[in-house]
Amino acid sequence: MASLAAPLPVPKEEEALSMQDVISPADALYDKCAQKAQGTVFFQRDLSNMQIAETMGELTMLLQELCDRHLMKLMTLEGEPCWKLRSRSDADKLRRLTPDERLLYHHIDQVQAEGIWSKALRARTNVTQQVLTKCLKSLESKELVQSVMSVKFPNRKMYLLKHLQPSEDIAGGPWQAEGDFDTALIQAISGAVAQYVENETCIKVPGNWNDYAQKKANAQGMRDIEEAPAVKPHQPSSDPNTSKLVHKNSPQYPNSASVAEWVNAKGVLRGKIVREDDMEQLLEMMVLDGRLEKISGTSYRTVLTAIDTKIYNGFVDAPCGNCPVFDLCGDEGEISARTCVYYGEWLQTQSEEV
Repeated sequence: MASLAAPLPVPKEEEALSMQDVISPADALYDKCAQKAQGTVFFQRDLSNMQIAETMGELTMLLQELCDRHLMKLMTLEGEPCWKLRSRSDADKLRRLTPDERLLYHHIDQVQAEGIWSKALRARTNVTQQVLTKCLKSLESKELVQSVMSVKFPNRKMYLLKHLQPSEDIAGGPWQAEGDFDTALIQAISGAVAQYVENETCIKVPGNWNDYAQKKANAQGMRDIEEAPAVKPHQPSSDPNTSKLVHKNSPQYPNSASVAEWVNAKGVLRGKIVREDDMEQLLEMMVLDGRLEKISGTSYRTVLTAIDTKIYNGFVDAPCGNCPVFDLCGDEGEISARTCVYYGEWLQTQSEEV
């Protein structure tokens, strides 16, 4: 009787899993690059230092494979070749494109955030208008590209990659939407900026702060009226339960750069980045609206209301401050503080007769 052949050994579960975990050198190189921050540009020396390829020739073959699979994009920076990763989902979409769609995508990808006009795109690719329209609609439906209207040229439709933010030349600054100023956005951001500037340049004090300042001045023995705190003697006492704003003595006045940094850190514009020039434009608008005032040419502070600014210098409020015969007034003579009718009315006393 012929002997039966021995059955082949069944691989163990651990061995089967390890076989599935084996990846190609090209995928190993891709995964190594994917550990870096998104948008990183890789030069040949960077990829060689990852020690996935043993020789430069092998590295070149791996890069070519990744580019053919659309997992990497070949670029040139300052005359030197470099590469950038694409996500696996985007690469899968690109592999499914038709040759015409891939050609259009390539030219749109080259211009990045500057975008390209559909008419210029047709001139570069030399495709018919029918093919151009059909392919662009397909690329938009696959969420690979987007179309936006140009602010500079309102009748031009510009195309750029889906994940990119249009440049200001296309979409305008952060205060614009579809070519027009976004009034609701400007009001909301202005309110937030006004509150920030107020917190940086002002403090709240009790309503009877003037009375407190007068008592403190008397306790310190201030004799010169110009050295005394700003107080209006004949004003009635303010309600201590209310509060008002006064400017800080030595504040760190915000400028366009610091306010832009604060707005970007708070993320109040939902992904938009505010540049220093953009913020200066908004701050100047707020100055014209009377909400802010400029200090030292580059910094800003809150404009106090009439209620908040009821803090006076006694000398300016006294009749002496605007007296037409101030130079003739003295201790001796026909005109003096003892005989001044206006001074007596201000102090609510009786002036002496000459």
